[in-house]
Amino acid sequence: MIKNRQMAYLREYFGSINLNELNIVKVFISDMYDAYESVRSRYFPNAIHIVALFHVITQLTNAVNRLRTKVMNTKAKKGSLAYNFMKAHWKYFLCRSSKVPDKFYTYTKTGEVLHYDDLILECLKLDLDLWSGYAILQELFSYANHYYSFEEAVNFINRIVSRLHATTSDILKTVAKTYHRWRNEIANGLAKSQRQMKYTNAIAESLNNQLKTIIKSAYGYHNFERFRKRAMLIMTYGKKPI
Repeated sequence: MIKNRQMAYLREYFGSINLNELNIVKVFISDMYDAYESVRSRYFPNAIHIVALFHVITQLTNAVNRLRTKVMNTKAKKGSLAYNFMKAHWKYFLCRSSKVPDKFYTYTKTGEVLHYDDLILECLKLDLDLWSGYAILQELFSYANHYYSFEEAVNFINRIVSRLHATTSDILKTVAKTYHRWRNEIANGLAKSQRQMKYTNAIAESLNNQLKTIIKSAYGYHNFERFRKRAMLIMTYGKKPI
């Protein structure tokens, strides 16, 4: 656990590790923060750099959510059926379509009743870019785990990038640029290894969420060392039986 992820702190931390240990690392998993590529190339020359699928999907879901907010505020009349549904049930625009509940939504002003699937479709029709972003996100959800070779994975990412670039949204085009910049590392994460397995940094992300919870519950810390000791104590002994 280090104070932050600025390069000075990253160099200090990784530079303190024995060179022999760094050289035997085979896999380096990160998000799409530019500094991590510098860290990987400098300290882990023998490791394959992988961008975890979680971060790839998060990049696009954040973009789709920004589009949803923009469309809700500019193309849906405040208080309308579409506006109320997009505001109250925003999470269904960011998940797999198969996870949308088989339920009906009642618009109290008119008594109109529509299925969630139909309402999502009506909201998407308000804006072509929102429709495109949602469709691309669903493709990423549906097909990301179907690619086994590196070449197949690269072709898949290139297709996603092309579809994002074809939109008129600067938000989606920015995601396209990021995906293109990290396409090889993303493909490494999508492709299966020689052991027919896929790598993930889910454990690290889980620990990171625990750290955020610790900070939130204490309303922040002014002293990093005090926070570090507190976090290590909770994460080491918190789940052990007394």
